[in-house]
Amino acid sequence: MKKVVFSFLGVMIFTSPAFSTGYGDAGCGLGSIIIGDESGPVQILAATLNGVSYNQVFGVSSGTSNCDPDGIVLAEQERHRFVVQNFASLEKEMASGGGEHIRTLASLLGCPSEKRVQFISYTQQNYESIFENEKTTPKEMLNTLRKGLSTHPELTASCVS
Repeated sequence: MKKVVFSFLGVMIFTSPAFSTGYGDAGCGLGSIIIGDESGPVQILAATLNGVSYNQVFGVSSGTSNCDPDGIVLAEQERHRFVVQNFASLEKEMASGGGEHIRTLASLLGCPSEKRVQFISYTQQNYESIFENEKTTPKEMLNTLRKGLSTHPELTASCVS
C-alpha cells in the first residue's frame, strides 16, 4: 500500500505542472490535474475523482486546483456543459435511481458524499417534475432541479442550488 501511495504522490508532484494549462469536461480539480483535458469517457473518471476528493468546490472558490479565480461562473458553465453532454444518461439514471452520471452531477452541484444517496432519491421521486415532457431541455432540467433542491429541507443546506 505504501508503494501505491508514494507512486501516486510522485506522479502528482512531477506531472501536475504539465496539466495546469487546461481541463476537460469534468472541470477543474484533482481530476483535471491528474487526467488533464483528455476527451472522452475518461472525463467521467476525472469528475468522479473530483467528487470523491471533494476538492473541486474548494478549488472553484479559492482559485486553486486548476480552477479559475472567477470560479463561480466557471462552475456554472461546467455544470451546464456536463448536463448537456450527458443529458440522456442523466434522464435514465434519475428514472432508475442510480448511476455514475447522477452521482457526478450531485458532486458538481456540491452535494457532499453523505448526501448523494438522498440527492439521487430526490431526483428519482421527482423525475416527472424535473423532466416535465419529452421536449425538456438540459437547461430547463437543471433549473427545475435547482428550484426543487432549494425547497428540500436537507438538500438546500448542503447542495448548490
